[in-house]
Amino acid sequence: MMKLRVAALAAATVSVFLLAGCGGAPARPSQTAEAPGEDVVTVEAEGSANVIPGNKLNTHDQALAMAQRNAVEKAVGVLVTGQMVVSQARLIEDQVFAKSAGYLKAWDIVSEAETDGLYTVKIRAKVKFGDVRKDLDGLGLLIRTKKVGNPRVMVLIDETVDGNKSESRTVETGLVKALLDAGYKVVDLEQLAEIRSQEQAVRAIGGDAAAAADLGKRFGAEIALVGTVKTAKLTGADEAAMAGMLTYRGRLNLKAVKTSSGQVVLADSREGSGMDLLAESASIRCLANLAEASGTEMAQKLAPALWEGAEVQLALSGIRDFAMLQTIVAALKAADGVRNVTVRSFAAGAAVYDIDLAGGNAQTLAAQLEGRRKPPMDIKEVAAYRIEAVLTAEGTQP
Repeated sequence: MMKLRVAALAAATVSVFLLAGCGGAPARPSQTAEAPGEDVVTVEAEGSANVIPGNKLNTHDQALAMAQRNAVEKAVGVLVTGQMVVSQARLIEDQVFAKSAGYLKAWDIVSEAETDGLYTVKIRAKVKFGDVRKDLDGLGLLIRTKKVGNPRVMVLIDETVDGNKSESRTVETGLVKALLDAGYKVVDLEQLAEIRSQEQAVRAIGGDAAAAADLGKRFGAEIALVGTVKTAKLTGADEAAMAGMLTYRGRLNLKAVKTSSGQVVLADSREGSGMDLLAESASIRCLANLAEASGTEMAQKLAPALWEGAEVQLALSGIRDFAMLQTIVAALKAADGVRNVTVRSFAAGAAVYDIDLAGGNAQTLAAQLEGRRKPPMDIKEVAAYRIEAVLTAEGTQP
C-alpha cells in the first residue's frame, strides 16, 4: 500500500505550492508568524479516510492526519526526483513521512465533507521546508546540480546606495560565490562589464525576461539571474537608537530566467540591513548580508526548480514532410515525463520542437530518444535545455 502511495507521489505535479513562506504545528490551526530567515512554504493538500460508524471524531482525525502527510509529500516532491522517491520508498517512508507532523508549523482546514462513505479533509498547511530539505540532504536524496546539467548562470545586478549607482558589485560577487560553491557554472563578471549600460542589459536588469534570455544566450548561459538592489541609510530616530552606529537597509529583487524559453523559473524578493561606524562599510555589510541570504536560497532551490517542469528544445533535421512532422510529435509525447509538445518552426526538412517535461532535462530526454526505434534519431549535441538530432536513414523512409 505504501509503495502505491509513493508511486502516486512520483507521478503527481508538485508545482502547486511555493505560494508563500510560512509554517506551524499540527496540534491546532495557528497564525504563528515566521521567524526571520525561516524557510517555510504554504501548500494545500487533501486527506481521506473511510467513515467509522458511530465515531466521527476518529474518522476526522484519520483524514486530517492523511492531509498533513500529503502536504509534506508535496514538499518532498520538489526536492527529490520521482525516480528517487520510488527507488528509496522505504527510506523516505521511515525517515521522513513517518514524522510528517513534525514538519508542520501551522495549518487551517479549508473544507471537509463526507461522500459515499469517505470523509475528506482539505487543509492549507505551512510546511517547514528548510527542515524537510535538511533531512533529505542528510539522507543524500536532494536533487543536485549535476542532475540538471550543471547549468551556466549569468548574474547581472544593478546596485544603488543612497540613490546613487554603486560600483562595488557586492551582491553580484556574493551570488556568484554561492552558485559556484553549489556546483553551478557562472559567466565571468568581467565579461559583463562592457554591456552593463547597453539598452538590452538595462531592460534585463529591470525585469524584462525576454531581454534577460537573449542576453544570457549571448554569453552562453542557460540561466540569467537578473535584478536590482537598493540600499539607503536609516536616519533620525532609527540612527539615534543605534548609539552612533550607522544602519543601512536594502531590498533585493531577483529573477532567474531560462534563456531557452524566457521562462521565469525562480524569483526572490527580500529586505536586509547592515551596521557599522562608517557609512560605506555599513552599506557594504547590508549588500553582503542580502547576497548571502539570497545566494544560499537560490543555490538550494534553482536545481529543483529546473528539474521540475523543465522545457527542452529539440532541433531535428531530416524530416521528410508534414505528416512525418506530426508523427514525431506523437512519438515525443509518448516519451516518459513529457507533458506536452509544440512545433515552434518547420522549414527545409528541419523542425524545432518545444517539449514540456514534468521532470528531468535534456540529458534524460536524449537518453530516451537515442534508444527509440520509431522514429530512429541520431543525437548530435545535448546542452542543458537543448537537443540537436537528425533522423537516421531508416527514419526518413516512407
